[in-house]
Amino acid sequence: RPHSILALAYNHHAAVQIRQRLRDLVGDDAQGVTVLTCHAFAMRLVGASLREHYKERDSDYFKQVLREALALLKGEGLPPEEADEQRDRLLAGFRWILVDEYQDIGPDEYDLIAALAGRSLQDEDRKLSLFAVGDDDQNIYAFKGASVEFIRRFESDYQAKPTYLLE
Repeated sequence: RPHSILALAYNHHAAVQIRQRLRDLVGDDAQGVTVLTCHAFAMRLVGASLREHYKERDSDYFKQVLREALALLKGEGLPPEEADEQRDRLLAGFRWILVDEYQDIGPDEYDLIAALAGRSLQDEDRKLSLFAVGDDDQNIYAFKGASVEFIRRFESDYQAKPTYLLE
């Protein structure tokens, strides 16, 4: 079910590459997969548009959008039941998350991904399955706040079973 898959990439170029590879692998079904950057997905959640904020396209603006999306996913300011309903509504239909280049995420992206996956939720049925691809020896965005610490913690954070490919 392609519509149940969300693929997150670090930048626009990587998102385009993922879309192309999916098309090459699975054909027309690839069109059903949502492939975005973390920032683009956050903008979709909060209803922001680059067209409306083209003058604010700096890192502070994108950090604010990530924080607003995180607040929505956590249901900040809402009673727990309404917060759960809001999260379910925002993520309706998604069951799987793929994060490409996980070694290049920073603290804000990490928090967003954890909220998307439902890492802190007690109800296992409400959690989304998270698949991360990355290499802790290839972090090139440390100057932007990215940290290999997040990929190194992935196994313990999500009780994950790592698979290593040496292709």
